[in-house]
Amino acid sequence: MLLKKVVEEIEAPIACNQVEYHVMLDQTRLLKYLAAKSIPLVSYCPLVQGRAASNETLEAIGKKHGASATQVALKWLLDQDGVAAIPKASRTESQRSNLEALNIGLDDEDRQAIANLPKDRRCVSPGFAPVWD
Repeated sequence: MLLKKVVEEIEAPIACNQVEYHVMLDQTRLLKYLAAKSIPLVSYCPLVQGRAASNETLEAIGKKHGASATQVALKWLLDQDGVAAIPKASRTESQRSNLEALNIGLDDEDRQAIANLPKDRRCVSPGFAPVWD
């Protein structure tokens, strides 16, 4: 893992690691490593490039809480220790909606439903990318 080399061999100070992470991509191994090194993870592509908005599971959870599917996806990320998210939002309404995600209270049933979503949906994988994981 290149990150491990940078952190442990070069001893470069790392403020955060920005990677693709969302409700449909498992980053457990990376999250554990970053937590052990006290490095926050910044979630790139937190709304699955718009796919979160039409996910039936997220929509159902959102309906239960009077929220949107995208708000549920954001709240799931933000409920995790050491995780921040940077959703793209150029419109004022989208920015407000993203902030309102903080008001949702996901319960164990919601988190289990999200855990059952496919976790292999990488959105960004350019030809020059390293071998992931």
